[in-house]
Amino acid sequence: MKRLITNGCLMILLSLMMACIAWADPANIEQAEQTAASSILTGPIHFYQKYLSGADGHRCPMTPSCSGYAVQALRRHGAFLGWIMTCDRLMRCGRDELKLSPSVMTRQGIRCRDPLDNNDFWLR
Repeated sequence: MKRLITNGCLMILLSLMMACIAWADPANIEQAEQTAASSILTGPIHFYQKYLSGADGHRCPMTPSCSGYAVQALRRHGAFLGWIMTCDRLMRCGRDELKLSPSVMTRQGIRCRDPLDNNDFWLR
């Protein structure tokens, strides 16, 4: 239940930040999107990773963790597509993906390997 609430809070936070980006100057939307993705959007995720995730325990069954995946997606694909990929990952976390992807050993134990490269094939 705590994990569902944490994932929900992360999605709401990302949605609010996307709304802030929408107010950017239309002439510079691409530049604003890249800047926002690398600083504004990843800041709260880094805060979550540093202060909140450790208190709840490192229980994400996937590697990279959902928050790490979100940072990678936002940096590589910008705010809009990064946000979509992050929401997709949060919806898939701990479900059928655990059966479909290979397991790997990490410092936190056995995790399901689901890197960003496996999920952005449709963007190329």
